[in-house]
Amino acid sequence: MHDVLLFSLQLVLGIAVPGAIVRRDIRRLPPAFLARAWPDTSVWIAVALVSPFAVLLHFARTRRTLRGSLLGVVWFAACLLVLFLSASLADIVIP
Repeated sequence: MHDVLLFSLQLVLGIAVPGAIVRRDIRRLPPAFLARAWPDTSVWIAVALVSPFAVLLHFARTRRTLRGSLLGVVWFAACLLVLFLSASLADIVIP
C-alpha cells in the first residue's frame, strides 16, 4: 500500500507542480510573448506527457532568448526540488 500511495502522490504532483508554474507564467506574459504560448489544452497535454520538462519547453518557446531560457532552467530546477522534497517527505510520513 505504501508504494501505491507514493506513486499516486508523485503522479499527481508531477502534473500539478509543472502545470502551476506554466499557468502562472502564462498569466503574467506580455502580449508579444503570449502569442507564442501553448493553447490551454496543449499546456496540459505537454505537462502530462513530459512533466517537468514542459517548464523548460514553455520558457524556451515563449521567450526565445538566453535570459528566458535561463529563467526556464531556474523554474525547472525549482520544480524538480519541490518534487524531490515532497517525495522524500511522503516517504517519511506514509507508513
